[in-house]
Amino acid sequence: MIRRFHGSRPDAIGIFRMLVLVLLCSCSREPDTMAGGWIDTDTGRKVAGLVRREDGTGAAGALILLRPIDFLSKDTTVADSSGASVPSGTVLNDTCDSTGHFYLDSIAMGKYVLEAREREVKAVTVQFKIDRDHGQWTLQTATVKQVGTITGRIRFQDGLPGRVLVRIYGLERKAVTDSSGAYFFGNVPYGRYALHFTGLEPFIIPGDKADIPVSEGGVTDAGETLLQRAQRQSFRISGGSVELGIDSTNPIILENSAFQNPVDGAYLWAKSSLGHAHLVGTIVSFGADTGTVAVQANISNCERLIHLANYSGITGIPHAIAGARRPLTLSPGGSLDDIRPDTSEGALLLIREARNATPDKPLVLISGASLTTAAQALLLDPSIADRIVVFGSNNDNYNNQDSLSLAVMAHKARFVVWARNYAWPAAGIDWKIPDAFLTNRLGDALRSQYALDTTRGSWGKSFYGGFGAAAALFQPKLWSNAIASDYVAPPLQSKPSTRANYDFVDIPEAGNDWKAINEEFMSTLNGNAAYHPWVYSGALEAEAYQNSHNIMLGSNAQENSEVITFQGPGAWADYWIQIDATGNYTLGFRYQSSARTDVRVSDAETGAVTVVSLPGGANWSDAKGEYYFAAGVHHLHVESVQGGLVLNSVRFISH
Repeated sequence: MIRRFHGSRPDAIGIFRMLVLVLLCSCSREPDTMAGGWIDTDTGRKVAGLVRREDGTGAAGALILLRPIDFLSKDTTVADSSGASVPSGTVLNDTCDSTGHFYLDSIAMGKYVLEAREREVKAVTVQFKIDRDHGQWTLQTATVKQVGTITGRIRFQDGLPGRVLVRIYGLERKAVTDSSGAYFFGNVPYGRYALHFTGLEPFIIPGDKADIPVSEGGVTDAGETLLQRAQRQSFRISGGSVELGIDSTNPIILENSAFQNPVDGAYLWAKSSLGHAHLVGTIVSFGADTGTVAVQANISNCERLIHLANYSGITGIPHAIAGARRPLTLSPGGSLDDIRPDTSEGALLLIREARNATPDKPLVLISGASLTTAAQALLLDPSIADRIVVFGSNNDNYNNQDSLSLAVMAHKARFVVWARNYAWPAAGIDWKIPDAFLTNRLGDALRSQYALDTTRGSWGKSFYGGFGAAAALFQPKLWSNAIASDYVAPPLQSKPSTRANYDFVDIPEAGNDWKAINEEFMSTLNGNAAYHPWVYSGALEAEAYQNSHNIMLGSNAQENSEVITFQGPGAWADYWIQIDATGNYTLGFRYQSSARTDVRVSDAETGAVTVVSLPGGANWSDAKGEYYFAAGVHHLHVESVQGGLVLNSVRFISH
C-alpha cells in the first residue's frame, strides 16, 4: 500500500526521522542516472520504503532499481527507437541502508516498477503510481524471495530463423534468442509481467506478450510467440513507370565479375563523370563466367577498363576491390543465420557505405555477379539491411551459382531482381552503334567489340550485363511493370505474392522498354560532357588519345606499358589536355624508331606549331622539343611527318 504524509506538525521524534532521511538521501545516489541529477527540495516527489528478508531482518545493501512501468532495457545492438523506454519517467538506482530502508527523491510523475534485488538470487517488485506535484510516498514493506525463471520460444510466420531481443517491461532484463528461437530469463522476481520482442535485424515487426506469471522459485514457460517480417523494398506503378523510392541521387556501388569488355561499367562510369551519379565503389566478385579462382585476374581486367575510360576523359571512377571469391556454405545447423561467411574487401565496403546511408536514402548495389558479396555483408552486419537496396541482374539464368546468397537477399534484404527469367539477347533489339560515336579510346573499343559480333547476341548480353539494371535509376520510364514475389526455392523460383510483406521486387521481361534502354546507353556514352581533358601531371600517356588516324595500339614488355605505333607519314593522334600554369615547357618524347623521324605538334586553340626531330636507333630513346602553353584547355595534334615511330609517352616539363 502507499501512505502519503503531509499537513501535520512533526514532533521531536518526527524531526529526528526527517533529519535522518535527509542525511540518508544524500548518500548512495547515482545522479547521472536520473534526469537533472539529484534535487532535494520540499516540493519534490519522494519515495521511501523498507525491504526485508524472509526472516524479518532488513535487507541491508539490497539494490534498488526504479523504472517506469513501460521501461525497456537499453541494448546497443538495436536502433535507439526500440532500444530504450519511453522517456516519461525517472530511471534511478540506489541501495538500502543498514536497516533495509531506501529513500528516493525528485521522482517524475508516472507509473513505476520498483525492484529490490539481493545477490541475484532473491528479489521483489512493487508497482506504484505518482500522480501529485509534490509529497512523499511510502511503499508497503516488501520481502525479497527466491527468484523465478521465464522461458519461451520465438517462431516467424515465414518459417525462417532470426535472432530476437526479448525484454521485460519495467525491469532491467534482456535476453537474445538462440538459433532455435529459444530464450531464457533466470532471475525474475515473483509477480506478473509483459514481454517485448524486437528483431536484431531490420524488417521484423516487434511484438508483446502480456500477463506472464512468475512464482517464487518457479519456472514459467511463456510458450511460443509468432512474429512477422515486414515488407522490405516497396514499389508502386505511377504514370506508367515503376517507383522504388530510390534514384540516381542515392550512393551507388557497381559489382561485376568478368569485366571482360568495354561495355562493363562504362554507363555508370560515364554517369559519375557527368556528375549525375554518386558512385562510391567498384567491386569484382566471382561469377558464372569466371568461376571461383579468377577474381584477381578480373580485377586486372577491370582496372584496364578503368584506365581505358580515364584515357577517354571519364573521371571519378573508384578503383576495383575484391569481393567474394567463392559461394556461401551452409552451416551444420542448416540455418541462414548460422552461416559464417568469409570476409572480403567488397563486403566491408558495403557495410561501411551502408552505415553511412539511411533507410530513406539507402546505398544501391548494382550487381552483375553472384550475390555472395552482398550476402557476406548482410550476414556480417544484419543492421544494414534497411540501408542498402540490392539490384540483382539475371540471377536465374546466369548469376545463380550461389543459391544461399539468393535466399539471404530474398529474406533479409531490400532486393530488386532484373532479368530473372529472361536472357538479354532475347530482347531482339538492333544494337547498331551510331556512325559518329565516341571519337576516343572508349569509342574505338566499343566499335571493335561490336564488329566482332556478327549476330549481335553477345553484344546485347554484354550491353545489358554492364548497365541494364542501373538505367532505371536515371530514367524511371524504362521500367513499366513490377511483380511482388515470394521466394520459393533456389535459384530464386518465385510466384506472385498474395501477402503484403512479399520477399522481393521482380521486373518482368515485358516491363522493359528495350528501345529506350538502348537509347539511354547510347546517348549517355556519346555525349561530350562525360569526357574531360587530361590534367597535366608530368606525363601524357601516348595511349590516352581522343582521336587518331593510321595508329595501332599495342603493348611493350620492355617499357611495361601500352604504346601506340604511328604507321608512316601522316599518322596522327589527338589529345585533350588541361594546363594549369602559363609558360614555356619542354616536351620529352619517349619513343622507338629505326630511322630519323620528325613529329609535328600543333594546338587547335592557339595555332601554335613545333616540330621535334627524333633520331633513329635500335633502342628506346628520349628527345626534346620546346613549346609554349597558356593556362587552359588545349587540343594537341601530334603527327608523324617523316617515317613512323612507336610512342610511349610525352613528358611536360615547365621552365
